[in-house]
Amino acid sequence: MALITVNGIVTRYANYRDNDRILTLFTRERGLISAAARGCRRPKSQLLPASELFVSGEFVLFLNREKYTVESCDVREPFYPLREDVERFSAGAYMLSLINEGTAAEQPNEALLSLLLYALSFTAYSECAPLDMALCFAARCLQTLGYSPAVTRCAACGCDLRAARELHFSAAAGGALCSACTHGFGTDAVPISALSLEALRRMLMLPDAEMGRVRLPERVRNELKHAVNGYAEHVLERRFKALSCL
Repeated sequence: MALITVNGIVTRYANYRDNDRILTLFTRERGLISAAARGCRRPKSQLLPASELFVSGEFVLFLNREKYTVESCDVREPFYPLREDVERFSAGAYMLSLINEGTAAEQPNEALLSLLLYALSFTAYSECAPLDMALCFAARCLQTLGYSPAVTRCAACGCDLRAARELHFSAAAGGALCSACTHGFGTDAVPISALSLEALRRMLMLPDAEMGRVRLPERVRNELKHAVNGYAEHVLERRFKALSCL
């Protein structure tokens, strides 16, 4: 039995009993963990502010027989604007879904936590389009997890795509395809413009602190919504419904 301190963010919760919740926390020190927040749904509970989606802070946990219980939390950032606007909320929920489905339990990933906090901050407080930030986060999240799509060379034959004009994107192939390789992937290979592919390349190269610069034209946004989310669903083997609200 021990008290431990972790820095993290609430990525999911489930109500149980009359006043309790099970929180999923993505933490710097211990990765993705579950912790019981007992009595947090009572109106005067000190844990109530710390038991909502997106809340980031320093959590003090009681560890007993490999089970965590939240003792207290110093809330650092609640990200309130994400809960006040349906598009911002949907973008943030999509990001949390990728974390919950893409990361293994108790496997720390400080780079991914940093990426998540920057992306939520830009979504909540900047003038960025929520969908733009969701797509940028999804592409960079997959890259951090080791699933970076092919964007510079053909995923099938390896030829350089930077001067190509007839391009397709296939989740099954692992990224962009040249015109000669498209036929091998049937309807999974969908057309993508050179402009959209270049936008994806640039998003993957951006430092976390500069993600707020992303501004996508409508056509690029629509193409990348299909390509990036389709790729995420393919490699993580999950459906992500939150993006349909954007």
